[in-house]
Amino acid sequence: MKKFLSLLGIIFVLNMSLIPANAAFARNKETVTASFVSDLNVNQSSKGQVVQFRINEACTDSNGKIIPEGSIISGDIRALKHGRWAYRRAKVRIELNEIRLPDGTVYKIQGSTKRKVLKGSAIVNTGKGIITFPAVLLVGVGGSVIMLLECISIAGIILLVPTGAIVGGLTGKLSNGINCKKQSGDKIKLEYYIK
Repeated sequence: MKKFLSLLGIIFVLNMSLIPANAAFARNKETVTASFVSDLNVNQSSKGQVVQFRINEACTDSNGKIIPEGSIISGDIRALKHGRWAYRRAKVRIELNEIRLPDGTVYKIQGSTKRKVLKGSAIVNTGKGIITFPAVLLVGVGGSVIMLLECISIAGIILLVPTGAIVGGLTGKLSNGINCKKQSGDKIKLEYYIK
């Protein structure tokens, strides 16, 4: 027990001594309100696609750089999931890489959209689940009964694969998760570091 407490004490002292060093390396995170330059439809998007945002009001960063209204923040899609069966919502994460000022000056930045911000609506998805779940259950159970009946005869076994594909396709369509769509001009808060 003594050795264990001594080890905990050493770990505590080391962590306390590293806090100032970690704070020295911390960068100032900038937060701005921006709006989408063009529409974003996650189900029609792909990795690497460029997405741009327009800064809505002038701001000064922690280094004293003035970022005027109308500056464009560019980024690209790094991770996305389209709306899928079993009510899984579409979501996307955009990695931010530069700010272009109206005068043409470019600052390299590092940042990304916040998690869970660009995701299909949970409320709409839940509502869709409540409305469509009885139909999904009916198609699934009905399809299973039909497939069991098809297994009884040799002729029915031939129809087993197409029936399974139809039942699976219908179940997937009915239980598809909500897409994430943003219109040009929709606002979003962005956080980034200037490199």
